[in-house]
Amino acid sequence: MHGNQRGDDRGLNVASDGGARLALTFEHRGDRLIGLGFVNGVLNLLTLGLYASWAKTEVRRKLWSFTRINGEPLAYTGTGRELFLGFLIVFFLVLLPIIACGVAVGLIFAGNPTALTAYQAAIYVLVFLLIGNAKYRAQRYRLSRTQWRGIRGALVGSPGRYGWTYFWTIALPVVVVAGVAISVALAVNQSAAAITLVAGLIAALWVLPWRANKLQRMMTADTRLGNLALRYDGSSGPLYRRYFFAWTGSALTIIAGIAAVLYVVISSGSYQQWVVDRTPPSPQEIAILIAIGLSTLAICAIITAWYRASQVRHFAHHTKLDNAAFHSSVSGRGLAWLFVSNWLLTVLGVALGLSISGVLLWFIGMTPGLPTEPVTLPVASALQGFVVLAPIFIMTTAMSTFAHFRTTRYYVANLALEGTVNLNAILQSQVARPKRGEGLAQVFELDAF
Repeated sequence: MHGNQRGDDRGLNVASDGGARLALTFEHRGDRLIGLGFVNGVLNLLTLGLYASWAKTEVRRKLWSFTRINGEPLAYTGTGRELFLGFLIVFFLVLLPIIACGVAVGLIFAGNPTALTAYQAAIYVLVFLLIGNAKYRAQRYRLSRTQWRGIRGALVGSPGRYGWTYFWTIALPVVVVAGVAISVALAVNQSAAAITLVAGLIAALWVLPWRANKLQRMMTADTRLGNLALRYDGSSGPLYRRYFFAWTGSALTIIAGIAAVLYVVISSGSYQQWVVDRTPPSPQEIAILIAIGLSTLAICAIITAWYRASQVRHFAHHTKLDNAAFHSSVSGRGLAWLFVSNWLLTVLGVALGLSISGVLLWFIGMTPGLPTEPVTLPVASALQGFVVLAPIFIMTTAMSTFAHFRTTRYYVANLALEGTVNLNAILQSQVARPKRGEGLAQVFELDAF
């Protein structure tokens, strides 16, 4: 498409001034995604994960094509090769140097736990500093490969600026809390400092609505449909009323989870075994602690669903495209059910995988005519592990792909554009498209699809 080409408005109800109402719909064909997820799982398994970039691309093409604006589907033009090249570049330029430096520090400062801890802390800070940058680059790539009637999207700002804002808006409150806790430790004792640290971190969560609104404003202001800019005029104030209940419920849940862990540790005498005697916890104890942790996170996810829904509605309502404003009708109940049902899909995938594994193990062990020569223990263990894990991997991949479909369908089906957009004024974007995919986001596993 040439640089001055306009969007194709054939078939649209366009007024003389170019204003048109745009309807957003989503095709309900999730069965296609289950089959695609199954195939992607098999190919990822056979290629030891190398097919992941192409698998992600195929899922995106389906989801984009299901999303319609006035009946016309979006088109995703990215390729698996672009994603894979982006991953390789970041892997060799970021991940391998981090690993190499870690090995070097371990060898040079062997036996010096302070040096190792300092290096690990520096890596955590670096990774967190890169996360916002990675999110921005991923969104920029996706928009540059998204087209509607030949007009593509774009993100025109700076990944570094967004990444720095993403970092300092949460790092600054954490640093302040840590400073206060250190002061308490020096003035009182470590127990008081620990309580101060936990309470301070929970209190610091009050910055999240303000931070989310700030990041949303930055991302929206940089977003383009062709040459047409989106606008955002929302503030964080209206978010706090709903956030109060989410914060209170989550804080009480976290405190209850910590209390449950302490009860298990103290009542079972595990503290003496783990800390004093340095005896590793048993599998049963590990399972109990994991169950408490997962239950705490799940309850927090359900409790915060109403706040997250209000945040989505707030962001949509204050986002404008020409003379139209977005409107979202997602609900807390809907997001809570989406979380629970997608989690149940994961459980179903594991259950189906285990069932298939059991059948395969029975077949290998019981079928006459199979080789009866003794197999060395490592080979037998590896074969048994593959037979058990391969079906679980394939089935959970299929179910998670279907979960991505359900999530996208819910958000798009509850999104509307109220008002008109002057399609005659939209020209093709002149912003240079990135040549490679979102390598940072893939390395950090930030993008599900």
